[in-house]
Formats: sequence, structure tokens, C-alpha cells
Amino acid sequence: MGLWGKLFNKKDPVETQEQEQTPPINVLNRETSDATPYAHELDQFMERMFPGRNVVVWREKSMEAGRVDVCVMQPTAKEPYYVLYTSGMSAQEMTLDHLPYPEHYSYLRRAELLMYLPASWPMQTLFSAGENPVPESVYWPVRALKYLARMPQLCNTWLGAGHSVPNGDPMVPFEGAQGFSGMMLYFPDEGNGPKKLLPVPTEDGQIMLYVAVPVYAEEMNYKLAAGADALEDRLRALPNAEAFIVTNGRKNTCQGDA
Repeated sequence: MGLWGKLFNKKDPVETQEQEQTPPINVLNRETSDATPYAHELDQFMERMFPGRNVVVWREKSMEAGRVDVCVMQPTAKEPYYVLYTSGMSAQEMTLDHLPYPEHYSYLRRAELLMYLPASWPMQTLFSAGENPVPESVYWPVRALKYLARMPQLCNTWLGAGHSVPNGDPMVPFEGAQGFSGMMLYFPDEGNGPKKLLPVPTEDGQIMLYVAVPVYAEEMNYKLAAGADALEDRLRALPNAEAFIVTNGRKNTCQGDA
């Protein structure tokens, strides 16, 4: 099992055996949620970018040190998609020590992740689950965001635009994800989702935002061979932003490539 497989696996040390079929979260309204560092600036920024949305916070029951909440902004009539974003990844700076001249890239040290889901995603299944099991086909995007957000601290590394994380070696599909076998990170720029998002300003700098995009094994292999920009062009070419607003069963942009 590769690194991502260890992080994504439901039986990892973060979740106990008894919890493995139940999301380890409390579902809360934002106003009752304990804030993570930078949560206020992050929430204000997201509310400006996506106004008029009800928000639910999925707070982890454990992991108070290095906790990562997932905030869910519900769809509106004008913008019929969910916006999920992490809150807590930016609490600790990512290490850039292995980069040449890391002091030149200090603005990359703090980041949060986001993901778009269509309005048809059965989120109410999770909101009302309580302690009851929920299908992994519904929950896997939340699980992916949590573990991606914790990866820099667990692995003493960093994540940024153009980075890819395969599910194991060799790659296998995520449980419940209908063939998606890895994740790509891109800037939430024009074409990479429904609207352009800039970094989140804070009193001591900024927080980078990256959109997490699930990809097929063939797309991951193509990225490794041709580069992140080449795959980005193919994903952008799909109609209705279906690569960036996660669409189960979407077209594989590299199907049949050697």
C-alpha cells in the first residue's frame, strides 16, 4: 500500500476500528463550531466569493492537534453546486526545505483545499447520519480532503498546484468513487471550476487555495508523462466544468492513450 493508500484507508491509526464505518465528525452549524487558526479570515473570504449560502461544518471528533474541519457551503439557485473547503490545514506551515531557495517561496507555506460537488450529490445522507454508517460513495470526497490536508504534516512535505497523489502503487480506484484513482491539485483559476479564486489574505500573509480534482489512472499517468499543464488543458476542455465540479462517471480524457 502506497502513501496515499495509507492515508485514505479506513483502517488507518487516525480512525479506530469501531469508527471505520462512521465518519469521525460532528455536524455543526458554523456559529457553534470551534474555530481553527485562520478560520475567521477563511470563512469571510469564502462568504464573499460564494454569497448567500448556508454553511455546515464537519468537525472532527478527535485530532484536536492538527485538526482539519471540512466546511460545506450548500448550493444556491444561481450557483447549483456545493463548495467544500478545509479549515485547519493552514494552522501549521508546510515545509519547503527541500526546495532550492525556500525563502523565495514562503508565500506557499500555508494552504487550504477546496472541492466542488454537484447539487445532486446526496449530502443530506451525511448531514442526517449521526452515528449511523453512510455509504462511502457519498463520503469519499470529504475523506479525501481531510487526508490530503493532513498529508504535509504527516509526511513532512508540501502540496501545491500541479501536484498529484495516486491511490497506491499500483494505483487502484478509491472505494465508492467510480473509477477515480488519484487526486490532482490546481489553482482555482478561470477554467478550473466555476470562478476564479485568489489567495486568502491574512494579517500575517496569505493562504493559498487549491482545488482538488479526482482523476482516473490513465489521466494520472498522462500527467506524469506530459506534465500537469497538459492534463489541465484536457480537463478544462470537458463541457460544463465537469472535471472540476466532481461528476461521477465523467469522460476519461486519456482513455485509449498509450
